[in-house]
Amino acid sequence: MSVGFIDAVGLLSGGLGIVDFFKGLLPEDQAPQGTTVNIKVGISRIGDDVNNLGGKISAVYGFNTFNEFIGQADGQKVAEGDSVTFTIDQSSPGEQASFVGISNAADATCISWIAVGQRDNTPGGAWTGDIGAECLQRWHVGNQKAGKFKDSNVDYIPRCTWVDSDYTDGTVSAALKFRTSAYGENVQDTVGNNDHCAFTIFGKDDGPIAELCYSNTSWGPDFIGADGYFCDMSKKELMPLCSTEDVNGCIEYDATEKTILKRSTIARREVKSVHKSYETITHNSNFS
Repeated sequence: MSVGFIDAVGLLSGGLGIVDFFKGLLPEDQAPQGTTVNIKVGISRIGDDVNNLGGKISAVYGFNTFNEFIGQADGQKVAEGDSVTFTIDQSSPGEQASFVGISNAADATCISWIAVGQRDNTPGGAWTGDIGAECLQRWHVGNQKAGKFKDSNVDYIPRCTWVDSDYTDGTVSAALKFRTSAYGENVQDTVGNNDHCAFTIFGKDDGPIAELCYSNTSWGPDFIGADGYFCDMSKKELMPLCSTEDVNGCIEYDATEKTILKRSTIARREVKSVHKSYETITHNSNFS
């Protein structure tokens, strides 16, 4: 593979600047088909206060230019110092993931960078742990080389940002989502306007389902919470499961058919109609 670079955001001498991020760190295509997302985890030194920066990523999500959900990749463990490439399973593989989100399990992970490769060969992007560290997130020294600073040719070694769904040791976020182009082809504007925090949102994934469902900044696929309510994230609509509230308009979940059925009464007759159907269903232990 030839060595090349893309521009990214990095920290040098207390200020954020433009980095030549190694293109070789961007993920290549692999099955299933869709946007590829490479997540790199930092590594600690013997004697550090933290002795393992690896953890478990729950899932990786893709959203199109309209911020609509287009697919996800199943989670997996990323060992300390290792990198794993996730491929978002998209019905239209070449559709650009203009926004990418990740969520973490109850196994803290310190992320040095998230590199996005678009399947249609349009520019991707590289989110780095320096962004989280500058945006009030818990961080650690990453100790992994990602590229070189454009002006000085000094090695660029980003910090890593912690994500953890049980918020161990003061970690404040379990998930993050960012605009790909802000940390890729538009990085000059991002740095020039001091907007490095403006294009990333951080969030928790274990709050009350109503708060998560109705929030203007929440994102992700539809879900059923442990409190027995279904959230239609595209409509920001909350509906009870029929097993929770036996009322007109309640929801039933058919795991075999991967459908959500809405129950209603028409002319004194109970009718069940398909409210939504899905290609993939993910079971999250946090909601069991």
